[in-house]
Amino acid sequence: MKLRIFLLSILFVGQYLALPVRAQTSDPQLSDGQITAVKKALSQATFANSPPTTTSATYTADPRVPQIPSFSYTAGTPLPKAVPGAIASTMGAGQYSPQSAKTASGGDPNAFANTKLTSLPFFGKLPFASVVAANPQLAKLKVGDVFPSWGAADPSKSIGDVANNPLGKVSLPADVLAATPTSNLPGVTTTPYSDYPGIGKPPLDADDLTVYVSDLPGVSDLTWDKFVKIDAIPNTMVVMKFDLLHSGQKELSVANGDKVAAGSNKEPNAPCKNCDAVELLSAIASDSDLNPYNGTISPIGLRLKGGEGLLGDITTAAGLREPSGFEVPYIGINGCGSKWSAESPNVKGGTIQQTLNFRICYDVFLLGRQATPYFLPLPLPLPANEQQANLLLPMKVKPVANKLFPSPTIPSVPSPSVPSPPVVASNPTPSFTTPSTSMIGYDKVALFGSATKNSYSPTLNIYFDRQAKLPTANRYPV
Repeated sequence: MKLRIFLLSILFVGQYLALPVRAQTSDPQLSDGQITAVKKALSQATFANSPPTTTSATYTADPRVPQIPSFSYTAGTPLPKAVPGAIASTMGAGQYSPQSAKTASGGDPNAFANTKLTSLPFFGKLPFASVVAANPQLAKLKVGDVFPSWGAADPSKSIGDVANNPLGKVSLPADVLAATPTSNLPGVTTTPYSDYPGIGKPPLDADDLTVYVSDLPGVSDLTWDKFVKIDAIPNTMVVMKFDLLHSGQKELSVANGDKVAAGSNKEPNAPCKNCDAVELLSAIASDSDLNPYNGTISPIGLRLKGGEGLLGDITTAAGLREPSGFEVPYIGINGCGSKWSAESPNVKGGTIQQTLNFRICYDVFLLGRQATPYFLPLPLPLPANEQQANLLLPMKVKPVANKLFPSPTIPSVPSPSVPSPPVVASNPTPSFTTPSTSMIGYDKVALFGSATKNSYSPTLNIYFDRQAKLPTANRYPV
């Protein structure tokens, strides 16, 4: 009923003036199904079953951001073998131990009762000093009692002594791992991953070998609902719906006057050549050419520079990329938000795969907010078919007024029984009467996926003559 009144008020006011741009407060009922589907996806998604990487990256540890170690992977690498354990730790995996992670992921609760250290692969990568730093209970034990096959170490020395000599800078040899039962190292299977330098703490040595998620027992199989939080949907979100899927556009760009949501905060005006793209409508007043959200085009397949702060700069330089799409700030890891993107277009069927892409962020003293690009993908089990005009996740879309046009006084329209739509709470956007030119007074929309204030996406062109934003021949018929 509330939504019906809202639509009626828009239509009534629209008879007298160009549609004002207001915060389109979406009825929460519209998003219940989508949020339920996201929760389901998070409860089923793991590192192990996530899509592989789409780009290559080679990152060299930077002492200014010690939380992230060196890592490298090529396109097509499974996510558990691409994401360092230190990054997974910042997501929340560090609170788990090998035993608790195995149990939480549905594994055998007694998985490490009668096994060798080879079942803890990270022991073969971390320097021995890191192992002892995380397990101080081992320091006073004799090497011969714990590692009887470690010929390089004096069996009469204490574990602590060995950790402080040159052997402490290297990892345990493979033959020692294969010969040593976990029971020889009391407590190591219940030590949280966050206690280990090189996983949850800055490494002891810059030459530490990288520990990946696949090296941490149980973490690959932990579901993402343990890491990702869903907050209440802000009333500044706009519910969008699928309109058209376009195929093989020669070029979508600001220069061509296209209404394109292609950017990231580092590449706000990225052009898209020979790409597929999805055109969207607002769920409210979707048949109006004056609705500033209608006809927004999101290219598919772009991989853009992104991130925030020093971490964003150096991970971008390393090759991490994010897709084009829309910011979804109420779903993310540690309040970092996520980014909606369209993937896997089926032009003949008129369908796309909705995907949420997550990033890692945290605050560093003096350096401020640090964030990677949105590089962790989660395909969503949400229908997205142009013939059905499916609703998509509520997205952050904030129009910005073109100040070249004056702001005339708009006469109020008395309608005591029909409430007007709520005006944007901060930085209210002025309303405009229909100008004499073909373009109304809004030329930008806040950047989708931006992590930078006052960063905007390309020009937003809205025409009164119902001119198609793309050549008609390229529009897939519904």
